[in-house]
Amino acid sequence: MERRAALLALTAAALALTARAQTAPLPRVAYVANRAPEDANPFQERFIAGMRALGYVENRNYVLEMRYANNDQAQIAPAIRDAVASRPTILIVTGLYAALQARDATRDVPIPVIVATGSDLVESGIVRSYAKPGGNITAVADLADEASVKRLELLKAALPKATRIGLVTNPDFPATPKIEKVVGAAASRLGVTLVTVRANDKGSLLAALDSLGKARVDAVLFGGDNNTVVNAPDAIARATALRIPVAYFWPGSAEMGALFSYQADVFGNFERAASYVDRILKGAKPGDLPIELPKRHELIVNRKAAGALGVALPPEFVVRADRVID
Repeated sequence: MERRAALLALTAAALALTARAQTAPLPRVAYVANRAPEDANPFQERFIAGMRALGYVENRNYVLEMRYANNDQAQIAPAIRDAVASRPTILIVTGLYAALQARDATRDVPIPVIVATGSDLVESGIVRSYAKPGGNITAVADLADEASVKRLELLKAALPKATRIGLVTNPDFPATPKIEKVVGAAASRLGVTLVTVRANDKGSLLAALDSLGKARVDAVLFGGDNNTVVNAPDAIARATALRIPVAYFWPGSAEMGALFSYQADVFGNFERAASYVDRILKGAKPGDLPIELPKRHELIVNRKAAGALGVALPPEFVVRADRVID
């Protein structure tokens, strides 16, 4: 009888533990996307795929709560504050501006933050170092600011006779001073005159391109800010109408008609962000997780766009491309 009672007690305890496990709230991942749902979906899907590869199935062992800024930078901060107020297990944001907003919103609410892709994180004071971020934030870096120099070098290789190149930056973007400094130094080294114009919304962006057309630049290079991501189709269309070749920095921009795009594997960054979620859910502190640097960059050349502009791309430039659009 005693043995039977003991077995019954053990069975009851096991059932109680199982019941508690089944009713325990699932970890909640709040993901604030800068874009509208249809634009953010490809990145969201790569994150979900990364989670699935690690054994996480949405609504089975974690909950994904999406918020969208709908291509409006003014909506990013409120969306992040709203997410933080809901007290999620982990907060995911994208880009340097959103990272700054997340840092400020979580000063008194120590929610782990993962920046799914971002640049200039150390210089902006968001983290202490790439090796040991400290605090409650870690990230997958895209180093878009540093890659701007490489894009200028590629632009000069694509257009060897170019002597005047426009640079479009955003005065409200925290990394702009660094971008203008490093690109300016590279322009001097390459013997290029840089014509810098600034824009922080669609209207000023299109006006800036019109001014570059009047300045008779040979090509235009864009800084890596959210304004030029959101307005890429309109910016590339306006530059094309002005017959100005464009070098861009975001996935899909070559397909929109840019002469070429050169950027980190941003889609892959969202998959890699899932590994941070996994480690944090298993007890790791975000400040102890080193920031991952880009594993690869992609050069996509649009030879069709070049032909439409009457540009003959040097074969030695085209052969460097990861993909060519004809």
